This record gives sequence, C-alpha cells and structure tokens, in this order.
Amino acid sequence: MRVAILGLYPRDPQQVLGGVEAVTYLLAQALAKMDELEVHVLTLRPDIDTPTQHTEGQVTVTVLPQPRYGRLTWHWRGIRRLRAALVKLQPDIVHAHGSDVYTAAAVTSPFPHVITVHGIMAREAPTVWGWRRRLAREVDRWFERWVLARSKEVIAISPYLREAYPWLQARLHPIENPVHPGYFHVPSTAMVPGQILCVARVIPRKGILTLIRAFAQVASNDPTARLDIAGETVSFPRYAAACQAEVHRWGLASRVRFLGPLDRSRLRDAYGRAQVVVLPSLQETAPVVIAEAMAAGRPVVATAVGGVPYMITPGRTGWLVPPEDVNVLAATLQDALADPSRALKMGELARTEARQRFHPTPLAHRHVAVYREVMARFHARKT
Repeated sequence: MRVAILGLYPRDPQQVLGGVEAVTYLLAQALAKMDELEVHVLTLRPDIDTPTQHTEGQVTVTVLPQPRYGRLTWHWRGIRRLRAALVKLQPDIVHAHGSDVYTAAAVTSPFPHVITVHGIMAREAPTVWGWRRRLAREVDRWFERWVLARSKEVIAISPYLREAYPWLQARLHPIENPVHPGYFHVPSTAMVPGQILCVARVIPRKGILTLIRAFAQVASNDPTARLDIAGETVSFPRYAAACQAEVHRWGLASRVRFLGPLDRSRLRDAYGRAQVVVLPSLQETAPVVIAEAMAAGRPVVATAVGGVPYMITPGRTGWLVPPEDVNVLAATLQDALADPSRALKMGELARTEARQRFHPTPLAHRHVAVYREVMARFHARKT
C-alpha cells in the first residue's frame, strides 16, 4: 500500500515545533515500519524555490515550494502543486493533516483520502491578538468550513471534534494522537520538587500571561517553586514581550525561565525535572503536550477547554481549571506542588494510561485499518 501523508513536517525531526509536525513525523515513521506499506510525505515550505526530496528512515519526504499569498488566492496554487505531486506519485490512500491547503488538496484529488483535523479554527480565531491576525484567522475559518464540508472520512483525535462541528457530515474514525516512545522512559527519580513546566508557544491562545500571574501567587507562598516555559517566542513578539514584562513586574526573573523551543532530548529532560506540567490554554483540541506529559509520568494542570477534559481524569492523572482564572490556577498549582509523592503516584497512573492510548505502534495499525476501510468504500463507489 502506497500512503501519501500531506501536512506540516519538521525540518529537523529532533526539533519538532508543533503538535501537527510531531504527529505527522511519528505516524509516518510508525507506518513505514510495517512491511506492506510504502510511505511518502508531501509538505510545503516558504523558503525554497525548487522541490527537494530526501529520505528519513524508510519515509520519502518531498518538500514543495509554498506559494505566497495563499489566503488571498484561496490556496489554489498550493492545492494545484500538491495535487500534481499526488498524480505523479499515484498513492493508494492520501492522509491529510489539518484543515487547510493540505486537506483541500486531498479532498479535491482523484484518490481515496482521509483527513485528521488538529485545530478547530472557528474556536481558535477569537484568541488571536491584533486585527490583521484576526482577519487572517477569519479567512482560515471560512476556508476550514469549505474544506470540511467536502470531507467524507475524518480521523477524530478527540470526541470534541463532533461537539465543535455538529454539522459535519463525514464518517468519523476515533484515533488519538501518538507520542514519541522515548517519553515513556522518563525516570520518576529525575523529578525536582517545586518545578513547574509549561510546554507551549508563547502566543495568546496558550494563556501564558495568566500562568505568569498565577505563578506570582505560587512563588510568594512556596520558595521552592520554579517555572520553565518551553516554546518559541517569535510568532507573536508583542505578546512575548508582554509576558517578559509581566515576569519583571512581579520580580520573578530568577524563578521563571523562557527556554525557547527544545529538541526532543532536552524536552525529555525538562519533563523529567517537572513535578507538574501546566497548560493554561484558551482553546485546544487534543494537545500533544498533555499526552507527552502523561507518557513521561507527570500529572497535568490544564484548562477545561475544547478536548482537554477528554484527556485528563481530575484527581487521578491531573487537575482541570477554568480558563483565564488566575486565582484558581494558582491555588491548583499550589495543591499540585504540596505533595511530591502524590504527584509521582498520579504521574505513574498517567503513564500507564498513556501506554494504552498514545503509543505510536498500535495507533499506526489502527490507521492502516481505517485506510483499508476507506479504500474499499472508495472503490466500491466507483464500481
């Protein structure tokens, strides 16, 4: 079976910048280990002028130039470029990730296809700062609606997908996101009492300002408390600057670190040091960070938004808090830090659950079963 995966893909597999990149990489590598599969990845990048191709393990990665002004042209040039590559490749199944140009190319191609929706653009758009960015997200929202209305087969990484899109007519196949197997081997003994870790881009949707304000309360009561924020700070420089200013306002410069994006080895170490992982987002679908933290054996404090409540069992594998509530977040973080032995026990329960839900090998087999089902239905319609 020749599989074509369309979506964002990391330039450096050790330096994964986002959840979608992590998923496409892990899924492609897990599928390629199955003897009957030939796996190809097609991705667009704005900084190249000519197509390139290389292999990573047993995966063939084709990188195509990303046309400029995609939103203004309804992505038609990118769609055309991806479709031409698909026609040349002649895959048995196309699997697109996202709800953008990649999915549009899949649903308008002549091949059997399935899509995985990662972010709910209609819910993410209101969290953006600035009218230009908000206008761009509004265009994305309408494009997303246009694409999903044409989708017949969708892999649902969370039950939240149906809640967010009650109008969706596609057949849903529930399969959660995979995480890298290395996270399952993070030692419990590496934990540093008082260490809080947030793995998130420093953008408005992730709620970092709320976290810093809550941590100021925690730090005033717990001299051991430390906060590390691991994520890029360049996408929304005005918001990142506001977060830095908030740290200095509360006199927390020696206790809050902005680590930037970490490679997998350093991120694994960061999970190991954490007593608790926090994700204070305003909107999420099925954040890979929560799955990684659970695999690493760390409990999670997260906001009860989007699909997050489907990932965390309060009191067992973590805590749920309302979004943008500084006082509740602070109190919950203090509770999470109060007893390191309890945190370790909750973390081990989370790790056991994560092995059943997020290991890439069984998830790859489930994807193949969906591929075969979709292919059979596609060819039955043609005959």
